[in-house]
Amino acid sequence: MPSLRKRLMALDPATVSTVLSLLPTILDQANKTIEKIKKGRRKDEPDIGGTMEPRDPAARIAELEMAAMQQAEAVKLLAEQHAITIEALRKEAARLDRRLRLMTAVAMTGVALGLGGLVIALNLLFR
Repeated sequence: MPSLRKRLMALDPATVSTVLSLLPTILDQANKTIEKIKKGRRKDEPDIGGTMEPRDPAARIAELEMAAMQQAEAVKLLAEQHAITIEALRKEAARLDRRLRLMTAVAMTGVALGLGGLVIALNLLFR
């Protein structure tokens, strides 16, 4: 499996900049996920303090790290999907460019033949 650095270096700069522009949204989602986890923990704890043993800070940190890792995995998948989309768009743009060039050449040939036919018709008409 290639290292993250090699995979990032292989990405297009436009892809990287797009992912970086999406990073605040992703981090916002990560913060929301962390808040949901925290709220879930608060609901599990009784309202009257001292009756239940407080949660282990190491376990909470591990859970938050797991949530952060899941968000990082989501970012990685998003970047890969974005790279695939960009590649598909490039291929489609190249195909459309070739088609446009072909249609332009056909149109130019048609105009040239039409003008040639018009010149011949005018010469025959005015003889």
